[in-house]
Amino acid sequence: MAPPSTSPALLIAVTGSPGQGRTALLARLAAEFRAAGQRVEGVLAGAEERRAPDEGALRYRLHILGEADELPWAERVAQGADNDAAPPYVFNAETHRRLRLWADGLRMQPPTPLLVLDEFGRFEAQGEGLMPLWPTLSAAAPHIVVCSVREHLVAEIEARLGRSFDLRIAARATDAASQLRRACADFGEWTRLGLWGGAAGGVEISAGSLLHAARVPFRGLALSSLQAATMTFASAGLSQPSRVVWVPLVSAGLKAFSPGGGRVRPMVAIATQGALFAGSVQVLGWNVAGLAVGSALVGAWAALQGFFLQYLLLGTDLVVAYDRLVQWLAQNWQFGAPGMPALLAAWTALHILAAVTATLLAWQWRQPPRLLKQVLDRELANFAVAPAKATPPRATWWGRVLHEFARWQFWLPLALVAFVLLATGRHWESVAWLALRFAAVGFVLIALLSLFQPAWLAEKLRRRGWWGPAAAFAGAFRRHGPTR
Repeated sequence: MAPPSTSPALLIAVTGSPGQGRTALLARLAAEFRAAGQRVEGVLAGAEERRAPDEGALRYRLHILGEADELPWAERVAQGADNDAAPPYVFNAETHRRLRLWADGLRMQPPTPLLVLDEFGRFEAQGEGLMPLWPTLSAAAPHIVVCSVREHLVAEIEARLGRSFDLRIAARATDAASQLRRACADFGEWTRLGLWGGAAGGVEISAGSLLHAARVPFRGLALSSLQAATMTFASAGLSQPSRVVWVPLVSAGLKAFSPGGGRVRPMVAIATQGALFAGSVQVLGWNVAGLAVGSALVGAWAALQGFFLQYLLLGTDLVVAYDRLVQWLAQNWQFGAPGMPALLAAWTALHILAAVTATLLAWQWRQPPRLLKQVLDRELANFAVAPAKATPPRATWWGRVLHEFARWQFWLPLALVAFVLLATGRHWESVAWLALRFAAVGFVLIALLSLFQPAWLAEKLRRRGWWGPAAAFAGAFRRHGPTR
């Protein structure tokens, strides 16, 4: 069996028996792509002189797209009844050489948007025919591959290819052509979402890491507002605006590869904000109301997520410590600090205002600003070349957990709360139990969240039939993350 492969990004099988129009469907799809100005590569097969509709032909010929002549491919050399189940054929050596040269040439070119491979049948299931070309064709990283496959041989062909088909379309279906068009259009949309996710992840990795390293004030406000604007740009024109949720999910996955390490909290923040935004446009529609509510939720979560996380770790002692600090300031410094509810409300309102403003500006502009467009253009350039070079393997799961658990920023809230509680009369044993709770809950949360593996998720999505999100994930991680 061939080793598992992640290329192409989308693998479609047009299934059926001889005479059901599989070749015609592939030819029509190739013509439509070319009419739209897109490059198409592939091989179409022709059969001659069948004794019965479902029986192998006496001769087969091939047409390499872009070449004028048809090539003799296979000829049946025995027609006895005893050989009908597995008739012997002789393959044309010169045609095989031409096919090899053609396949090798694809690796020297940018990946083709569409590759059509006609007539994957008994020979290919046995590793013959066109199957020896598959490793070379797969290495050329085509975006979409459409194969015509004998219906009863799908499982055997998948085993030879080393992966399952993302989509199967029966040639006899009355809407087979529209299904093919819709799948290709959806692939373009999912590719666009992956590019936006990669661009957003690139901004988060570069600008976000820089802001966090420099401890710039209000960096969370700036990044959440930028995320809301990015999702507004990315969701424009989508057939299903709620699909924009995959942009922040891709971006959150890429955050795992940032110079700062795993950074579980930013990954959770990005993913949650994306889910809130997508939920809003799904319910209210892609309009001013839906975008405004979605960005308001993004801003609110950016403001409150830190409090929610620390409340989960510290419980009511977080509020007690803040109230005691406010009382101490009022008694000793005559400084009237606001209560925690008022402080959280003001902080949240500031984030909501910034996020909604950024989103409405994005709605008005409809095009991303120059800096963000440059990042997106780099994503497009990377998508047009072969898979990225391999990077060193990431740390083990335990290594990632311990890395997060050892960060001083993780322990700082506990240290501050413990200091305030001890200074205002709390017994040290009570504070020790608080520290134990903090460590236990924090370790469990980090351990669970560190199980998130982008490449694993992409493969799971693909196996469950969610080829669109899988394509968005796989494309972004092929360009930014480890290739293993």
